[in-house]
Amino acid sequence: MEELSNKYKGEQIDVGLFGGEYIDGVLTAYGVVDGVPHIELNGHILVPLQNVASLHCSSRCDAPEPDWPPQGFTGDDGDAR
Repeated sequence: MEELSNKYKGEQIDVGLFGGEYIDGVLTAYGVVDGVPHIELNGHILVPLQNVASLHCSSRCDAPEPDWPPQGFTGDDGDAR
């Protein structure tokens, strides 16, 4: 996995997948695998961004920082997925 950002490592996140399934865990990597952006949870769960319907980061959800969500986590209109 090509690492794109160390900025969010260690953050607790909840990931909603298309189809209604949810996964929660600690974000351990955000990068690209074979040209497809992925997130890695708990050091071993790889989730392609194309399968992510929603993402919630409890420690950053109210943060005023313009850098959340990371690049690739927003739709065409700029809103977070």
